[in-house]
Amino acid sequence: MTTPRHAHEASGHSICRLLGKFGPVALLKSSPKLALLALACFSDAGLGNAFLGWEDTCGSHTAQAQLFRPSTRPPTNPNSPQYPPGAGGTNAIASPSDPLQAETEAAYQRGDFAKALQLAESMMARNPNNDIAVYLRGSARVELGIQQGDLELIRSGIEDSRTALKIGGTDKINYYLPYLYGMTSLANLENKKEHAEVVVKFADSILARPGLKPEERANLQYQKGGAQVYLKNTEQAISAYLAAIQSSPQHLGAHVALAGAYATANKLSEAEAAFSNTTRVFPNNPLVFNNRGMYYQQQHRPKEAIADFTRALQIEPKFYVAYTNRGFTNLNDGENPTAAIADFNESLRLNPQQPGIYSLRGAAKLQQGKLAEALVDYNEALKLDPENPIAMADIGFTKFFGKDYPGALSSFNNAVLEDPDLRYLNPWRYLSMAFAGQEGAAAATFSDSLTRPVEKRDWMDQLVLFLAGKISEQDLFNAAERNDLNLRNLQFCEAYYFIGQQRLRAGNTAGANQFFEQALATKARNLSAYRGAAFMLGKFTQ
Repeated sequence: MTTPRHAHEASGHSICRLLGKFGPVALLKSSPKLALLALACFSDAGLGNAFLGWEDTCGSHTAQAQLFRPSTRPPTNPNSPQYPPGAGGTNAIASPSDPLQAETEAAYQRGDFAKALQLAESMMARNPNNDIAVYLRGSARVELGIQQGDLELIRSGIEDSRTALKIGGTDKINYYLPYLYGMTSLANLENKKEHAEVVVKFADSILARPGLKPEERANLQYQKGGAQVYLKNTEQAISAYLAAIQSSPQHLGAHVALAGAYATANKLSEAEAAFSNTTRVFPNNPLVFNNRGMYYQQQHRPKEAIADFTRALQIEPKFYVAYTNRGFTNLNDGENPTAAIADFNESLRLNPQQPGIYSLRGAAKLQQGKLAEALVDYNEALKLDPENPIAMADIGFTKFFGKDYPGALSSFNNAVLEDPDLRYLNPWRYLSMAFAGQEGAAAATFSDSLTRPVEKRDWMDQLVLFLAGKISEQDLFNAAERNDLNLRNLQFCEAYYFIGQQRLRAGNTAGANQFFEQALATKARNLSAYRGAAFMLGKFTQ
């Protein structure tokens, strides 16, 4: 049996795309910028462990977080995080005497890259050959281009980097940073490894120059490490981050990226040691405690994770990202939706423009069985991000649990129209049609699954085939994953749930409830099947 990208169903609370657009929930990754930004995905559409993880796989709707990035700018004092939390670039390369330059630097620091771009262009209007202004514009363009997924804006920032070097001289090592960061970002956005390979080669050529300052050498190694991470050369990335730390022991980005690289390499003891070392080197930086908390969260150690998020908030009470991450932990391994809602409330108070956090709060309310309140939050998420198919799916699941099957079907169909890759919705769409008296139309709608050769069927096909009465209960269990026990457990949860629904459709309520109980026994809390079983049994967590 083939295992597809969407190997099991999405919980209906995947907020990767919601957060991806507005940029909350903070961490640290080996792509460039000392920012307090991150992405969270509450999803089971690609991974069973729907936590704020390390992979940049938003396109697959998997759990992920935007980790601390290298930067187009060199860091100054890493123990003094910029404000407001949740945004910001790094400090200036020097203390500027020009008030307009100082204003441009300040806008960049707080993450207002559009304003920084505008101000840098004002500087250039006064003097088109101002190399610092060109560099600042290039930095802002690259950062803004990454935020918006605008390839041309990133390319224009790269060109500004080249121009700044032509005007100011190739000895201005920091002017290379927008170029290096921009090229790695293009590699990610275009999925072209040759861009990252250029970064590695170019960084090596600059590193070969004599007379580099330690901080310059560290920044170059950091950029090189980010490119190696994209290339999946994890050991080389680790070496680059270690070299950066050796050159500049206070290089915050390298410390945190090193820990993340160890985690990616599944060197868990080294990762934990690196995270803990970072908290010792930067004891007053909330971001490093937040990041270690996210590592503990990924390792299913909720007590340690919550302690670290709480420590981050003690250091910086306005760090709304840590509220979100603590709430996420309370919602999942912590099994405390009431505490989760309190944290999400505070995160939204500090920054209301977070559609993904409304989605998370809706998920917490569903855990409490509060359908109407959850639906309000999901609609708010969709209002902030009207084209987000995951928000549409969230609304569909909520309506399905409330037995509004025509409404659920409409929302699911809207989600699929927006993103045809959301195949995990197919069994839910089929069942919605069946409950709405449209089973004949369902067979036509999902004819691809019903006629697909056995050897080419994936798990979504198997669920649709079962709901259509084409395979037996035992056939469904036999089709589940055999080698990956975590995935098998998730698929069993879905099998139990949909078997229960079929028993219910046949009038066998007692038999249905037995399968709903078995779905809950899997503890696959991130799955909509698990949540659906809770609604069928009226078993909720407060």
